[in-house]
Amino acid sequence: MTHSFFGGVYPATRKEMTRRKPLARLSVTPKEIIIPLVMCADGPATPMVGPGDSVLVGQPIARRGQTGAAAFASVSGRVAAIEDRPHPWGRRSPAIVIHNDDRSEHYEGRPAPLDPRQLTLEQLVERVEWAGIVGMGGGAFPTWEKIARSAGRVDTLIVNVAECEPYVTADYRLLLERSEHILRGAQAIARCLRCERVAVVTEGDKLNAVEAVERRLRRSGNGRVQIIPVRTCYPLGAEKQIIQTVTGREVPPGGTAIDAACAVFNVATVFAIQDALFQGRPLTHRAVTITGGAVTRPRNLWVPIGTPLRHLLETCGGLKEEADLILTGGPMMGVPLPNLEAPVMKDTNSLVCLTEWEHKPDVPGGVCIRCGKCVGACPMHLAPTIIRRALEDQDLEKLSKFHLEDCNACGCCSFICPAQIPLVETVAQAANLLKRGGSAS
Repeated sequence: MTHSFFGGVYPATRKEMTRRKPLARLSVTPKEIIIPLVMCADGPATPMVGPGDSVLVGQPIARRGQTGAAAFASVSGRVAAIEDRPHPWGRRSPAIVIHNDDRSEHYEGRPAPLDPRQLTLEQLVERVEWAGIVGMGGGAFPTWEKIARSAGRVDTLIVNVAECEPYVTADYRLLLERSEHILRGAQAIARCLRCERVAVVTEGDKLNAVEAVERRLRRSGNGRVQIIPVRTCYPLGAEKQIIQTVTGREVPPGGTAIDAACAVFNVATVFAIQDALFQGRPLTHRAVTITGGAVTRPRNLWVPIGTPLRHLLETCGGLKEEADLILTGGPMMGVPLPNLEAPVMKDTNSLVCLTEWEHKPDVPGGVCIRCGKCVGACPMHLAPTIIRRALEDQDLEKLSKFHLEDCNACGCCSFICPAQIPLVETVAQAANLLKRGGSAS
């Protein structure tokens, strides 16, 4: 049985360009790999190599200090520099630049595979931290910390394959092509967390992936694991919405998944965890969708982390017409890019190049007609139009009562607004004003 969540919208999915394209490896690897030191939401890692050093595939090149996540070479070659480079999250950031020697020589010092029957929570946390695994669905939070906090406090593990953003199909292809590995990883995590239930959640239009998982579950006879297809609705993939859909429980304002006795992991994260546990491999590659009406040959690719985005686009034949908007992530929550010099990160699931007809033009917002559509669409029960008026009045007392911290910037309000008012940015500005000015007494 599934439940529903409040609000949401129904943008055109536009996944047909890549949904039937299997994950393919790069025919030509880039000559230069850029590994940013900031690939984790809590800060930068510390370099372990310097210019001139030789590196091998899977060799550690940055370690976690007080912040950050471990990073590994995704190609073999020589460290050319540690310098500021464009970062997909914006601006420039220190990065380790590796000149690829095209030999793909592997590092021999990786740890031995673990026995899934003897796996302990301590081994799981240690191996995930060693592998540098962060949330690969876009959050980039340290996965080992989420596992440690969840142990003994959750009864449901949710593998998130909702992928509700339009255009993006990388997670879907990963589930379809590597379901055995994903189920193995999910079962291992669930045993360590002492979960009673494992739910693999995907949207109902991905029936061949659902069938593939169901066949494996029938053969394994594991009744604790379920594949749950859910009616397509954006933002199903958001943590709080997927928890409510699967369990009927609501995460309280300001709370986390643990408050609803759930742990949610993106499917790419689960795949990376099983790779680290049972193959002894760190996180060096990931699935990325390159798509959009401007792309010559949209594809799903399995790529080394650190690959320049420009190289991905060239692998797909470049642009067949001018792109009006280029972003990482889908059109609802993606980050616009000023150029393609930034690299693939651990949380980069797509490169989307949109033509002018594929997205709303950036025009000045009109006048609010008080239709209430933004209130009805907000899955977090916020009232963007009322927040906008309080922001215009600089009314901190009112803003402090609106639970602005619950906004997940999903974009439903901006998408549904007939006046094209940039309500997502409005709520973010209100939250920043409240943070700077403090709550009015």
